[in-house]
Amino acid sequence: MKKTSIIILTHNEYEQTKRCLDGIRAHTPEPIEIIIVDNGSTDQTRAYLNKQSDLNVIYNDQNEGFPKGCNQGIQQATGDYLLFLNNDTVVTPQWLHYMLDVFERHPHAGIVGPMSNHVSGPFQSIPASYRELTDLDHFARSHSAQNRGLVREVKRLTGICMLVRKEVISEVGFFDEQFGIGTYEDDDFCWRVVEKGYSLFVALDVFIHHEGNTTFSQLGRETLAQTLQRNQQLFQQKWGNRADDRFQLVSPITISLCLIVKNEEEVLGRCLDSIHELVDEINIIDTGSTDRTKEIAQYYTERIFDFEWIDDFAAARNYAFDQARCEYILWLDADDYFTAENRMRFRQLRKQLDLSVDAVSMPYELSYDDDGNVSFSVRRHRLVKRLNGYRWHGVVHEYLEVGGHILQSDVAVRHSSVEHDSDRNLRIYEKQIQNGQTLSPRDQYYYGNELREHQKFEEAIEIYQCFITERAGWVEDTLSACGYIYDCYQALDRADEGVSYLFHSFHYAPPRGEICCRLGYYFMNKDQYESAIYWFTAATQLEPPDTGFVNMDCYTWLPHIQLCVCYDHIRDFKKAYEHNEQARQYRPKDPSVLHNKAYFEKQLDLQNT
Repeated sequence: MKKTSIIILTHNEYEQTKRCLDGIRAHTPEPIEIIIVDNGSTDQTRAYLNKQSDLNVIYNDQNEGFPKGCNQGIQQATGDYLLFLNNDTVVTPQWLHYMLDVFERHPHAGIVGPMSNHVSGPFQSIPASYRELTDLDHFARSHSAQNRGLVREVKRLTGICMLVRKEVISEVGFFDEQFGIGTYEDDDFCWRVVEKGYSLFVALDVFIHHEGNTTFSQLGRETLAQTLQRNQQLFQQKWGNRADDRFQLVSPITISLCLIVKNEEEVLGRCLDSIHELVDEINIIDTGSTDRTKEIAQYYTERIFDFEWIDDFAAARNYAFDQARCEYILWLDADDYFTAENRMRFRQLRKQLDLSVDAVSMPYELSYDDDGNVSFSVRRHRLVKRLNGYRWHGVVHEYLEVGGHILQSDVAVRHSSVEHDSDRNLRIYEKQIQNGQTLSPRDQYYYGNELREHQKFEEAIEIYQCFITERAGWVEDTLSACGYIYDCYQALDRADEGVSYLFHSFHYAPPRGEICCRLGYYFMNKDQYESAIYWFTAATQLEPPDTGFVNMDCYTWLPHIQLCVCYDHIRDFKKAYEHNEQARQYRPKDPSVLHNKAYFEKQLDLQNT
């Protein structure tokens, strides 16, 4: 087996160095030699190094900087591969084996680097869920299992851990010592390797811990800033306009589609027809279909998995995410699809997307009017970076918890549902309650929705009231709950008891179109037309929010048509006609709107005669 020379520079930070070496010894059964270049340490680092029999140590009287120190190590190295490793890193099981494996599978590879928790640029960084280093190995093993054999070709690798073929260094040359103490020497080295025709790869199945900037922090903030500025200018001078290209992707991002399905034969083909050419992988998770769902799925993918249904949507979706192998995950339901227009938008999004984006938010179009206009929509984090490890929560009405850099996209997903078991979600909630489980605030809200949709209005009111009182839920859900309480009271012919909740919603956010229209209806039903006009007019002046569920009717034609009705009642036909015309802009073929147009034109003609 070929030998690897591990080159580590030290400058004080004894504890970091010891921890780094302990990790290498524990997790590196491959043939190695360890070369330490000590750049003038003044703490107990040198005393420690002197006692280590398995190290080849070079001592410098002063800090010669990272490039020169690495070059000193190169001159001493006898391995077939050279690995440059920061002393504030901690390696993990199989780290070197998996990195060496990349060279075996990709003969044109020049440099290989790992993933880490603290690294510059978007290519090698992922969030780390461990809080203590005692949990690092478990995290790294799980990460490796999820990503075994996966790589990403890039134009830049950071110097915290770079594995290089020795012959590449012979061809490219050493690190450029013009960069002095360090920074940008790794970028420069990578560019030179790429120029010689080699490729750079991130081994996605390798994760190492990096403390981050412990050596450079010893320089002091001002000196470090000056060093960064100087070396950035030097790098720009060497590479000109190409300097920023190192952050560009070598190839477009890859996308895994994940669906959970059960008896979806009527809609699955439509869904997959609309997206299969735009993704790299399709994962179908079947939770117990008894129709042709699996047969249809086989036309599009071999990646069909069975998941035993356990009354837990989050568990099913997390299992689906675990099967994905690409860089981003797109999740859909079988009764979702992309229109031709949105397929074009999605294709453009994919071309422009880079790995700095953690998640993409897309409109989810839930219903439409007779003219095809969207009447009800909500935004969803629809496309997410797989390596971030985002997870689903909630047995029913599950949600995906994401963070980081969120891109707001205009690519819309269209929903056209097929009748399913309408009692399923309610049964799941009631089972949880019977088992003594406490519903989360979010589950309280959605339990209230299920009760309301099943016309259990008294029970729904009680649940919504508890949800609002606890003040622990999402503000958008709180606003909706205020409106739904009113709807429940109205269904019970007790609207006067519920109207206070509409005004109560103003404690949480400025007025929304949905609330204003409800208030307009409330006063219109009491023949208080001036008050109704006030609230419907307010709705026409509002913009739909960017978050939460949005009933677009309340921001478009609906308040105008109701203003038309109100003005008709008070015999102001001119304004009634004007608002009917405003409504007609949104619903040009609506029979009622067209009837109103003819009616008011006749009334206005009579007034003018």
